Amino acid sequence: MKQLPLEGIRVLELTTGAAGPTCARVLGEFGAEVIRIETRLRGDGHRGEDPEKWNQKPDFVKLHRGKKSFTVNMKTEKGRELVKELAKKCDVLVENYGLGVVEKWGLDYPQLKELNPSCILVRVKGLGCTGPHAADLTWGPNVGNVMGSTYLWNYPGASTATAEPRTQHPDFMGGVTGAFSVVLALIHRKKTGRGQWIDNAQLEIGASLLGPRYLEYSVNGRDPQSQGNRSLVAAPYGAYRCKGDDRWCVIAVYTQDEWERFCSVLEKSGLDRNGKFATHLERVRHREELDRWVEAWTGQRDAYEVMETLQGIDVCAAVVQDVEDQFKRDPQYAARGFLVKLKEPEAGEVVTEGIPVRLSETPGRVRGPAPLMGEHTHEIARELLDLSDEQIKALEEEGVLT
Repeated sequence: MKQLPLEGIRVLELTTGAAGPTCARVLGEFGAEVIRIETRLRGDGHRGEDPEKWNQKPDFVKLHRGKKSFTVNMKTEKGRELVKELAKKCDVLVENYGLGVVEKWGLDYPQLKELNPSCILVRVKGLGCTGPHAADLTWGPNVGNVMGSTYLWNYPGASTATAEPRTQHPDFMGGVTGAFSVVLALIHRKKTGRGQWIDNAQLEIGASLLGPRYLEYSVNGRDPQSQGNRSLVAAPYGAYRCKGDDRWCVIAVYTQDEWERFCSVLEKSGLDRNGKFATHLERVRHREELDRWVEAWTGQRDAYEVMETLQGIDVCAAVVQDVEDQFKRDPQYAARGFLVKLKEPEAGEVVTEGIPVRLSETPGRVRGPAPLMGEHTHEIARELLDLSDEQIKALEEEGVLT
């Protein structure tokens, strides 16, 4: 196995939720040693509150694989001092608590810089560290609401009250871009010897994907409206019901040539071409009737048959896959080795996603299971903090290492 690009880099993780843990996990999968600070006084949102299940939760297994767990009581002065000592020996500190938490612990950038001038601090926040709403507590789905994506993903004419986010894209986007920014800061440090702090706002990272919507407002003077599964540049366009229980295939027809090929397939099955659909503009104007015409064909066929038939004539189509499809029917993940099996000490064998980018010289990899709560506390206390077994036992009895 080739050497990973971040080997020798040590990351201290003070996080909750998904954004901060994702940032640290990505760094770990490319070679960094990641030390997660936790406490047995309570589990975080992904370990859960039940100590019997701390090491079995699927979300925790996914977000924290390959990391080390160091348990300490940050409410105690001695606990905070131990973490500060760890910060002196780390290259990166990842945090995503509410504003004021690491300040109280003495680990915001001005204080961290005094401890370790070369350390890089990345603060993965919902709304960033400055501005009138910076102190507002957020999580991924709420950020989607603020940046406008939830509204834009709604159905045409629907009330905004019906828009309910089912995903937390900003969390994971913030985590991945946070890791990218850390790599840039490491390059800068290699040139200058100086660390820096990174203000990573999930709101702005997510909103950067909405550029055309901003142009619609600023250039055309129109407030963008939700379109559901529709497009102004393609028709038919959307998810079409297929044969079976809740089976769908997405179809997108962009050009007149694609439309002619698409129609020829449907006509061979016995469907007559409707004159209302002759041009793109007419297809857009009669979308509801067009969708019914398309589903008269897709509804009689397996979703994969629809996809393969249309891809065979160079028309965009893709099955709306469920997890079983990805495991059993679609050969793509298996061919690329994307799904990785891990043996978790308590959760047993699990399957998780692999590394989505492949570097030819320095590929990352899933480096191991998620840590048991406090699994590495003694190891870190001895090797990095130079504590004796007697000192460790005393700190445990005082409620510091807990």
